[in-house]
Amino acid sequence: MQTRLEKFDYVDGRHRYCILRLSQTLFGEWCLEQAKGPIGAPGGQQIRVYYLQHYEALQSFEAMRDSQVKRGFVPIPVQLGLL
Repeated sequence: MQTRLEKFDYVDGRHRYCILRLSQTLFGEWCLEQAKGPIGAPGGQQIRVYYLQHYEALQSFEAMRDSQVKRGFVPIPVQLGLL
């Protein structure tokens, strides 16, 4: 599961992104990954948190998504390319 959120602040000229990704590792754990930073500029950070249970990871995913939406980020529909 993946969600991309973006925030455009036209007054300050800052554009930011946040990508939330939930996936299962080879060992059966669940990894919640958050990548965020400025759009079109160097920098940013990536955070990974591992969970043993799927429902715990899903709850954290939804809580992170909701907190970013409260901060002004908007979900952007992302179409994944075929490899």
